[in-house]
Amino acid sequence: MGRNAAAYGDDFYGWTQEQAGLLRAGKLSEVDAENLAEEIESMGRSEADRLRSCLRLILLHLLKWQEQPARRSRSWRNSIQRERDNAALVLEDNPSLTPKLPALFAKAYQLARREAARETDLPVERFSEDSPFTVEQTLDPAFPDDLEDGWRRSSRTPRV
Repeated sequence: MGRNAAAYGDDFYGWTQEQAGLLRAGKLSEVDAENLAEEIESMGRSEADRLRSCLRLILLHLLKWQEQPARRSRSWRNSIQRERDNAALVLEDNPSLTPKLPALFAKAYQLARREAARETDLPVERFSEDSPFTVEQTLDPAFPDDLEDGWRRSSRTPRV
């Protein structure tokens, strides 16, 4: 293990600064290529994870919105809108994630489905195995139609 690889395990911040300096100086033979490649790949995975997390939170609140109309809240609406904004930013900054949306969406839905069951105390079977929402609906700021006014509904007058 070279000095660079040892620094990677002992002082990550120092290692990153050293690697950046070596790259900028064109000293490619001195770069810790294996660990650097791993870190670059990890950064890409982090962006995909961030998008999946946004989708999970949107789907979680859409499921609750759908299944518990009497409990709709401003908080649910705000969570849906905030995470749609976050997802749009991730996609804007990382357009190559767009082709991965179907797979990320499918995983996010399975996570949201289980979480919705836990949060609502409804059986997981109450939530369909496949998402009742499309990717497009999930990211559409105008979906569902009653999102803007739905949180104002009284618990005494649930939407049917």
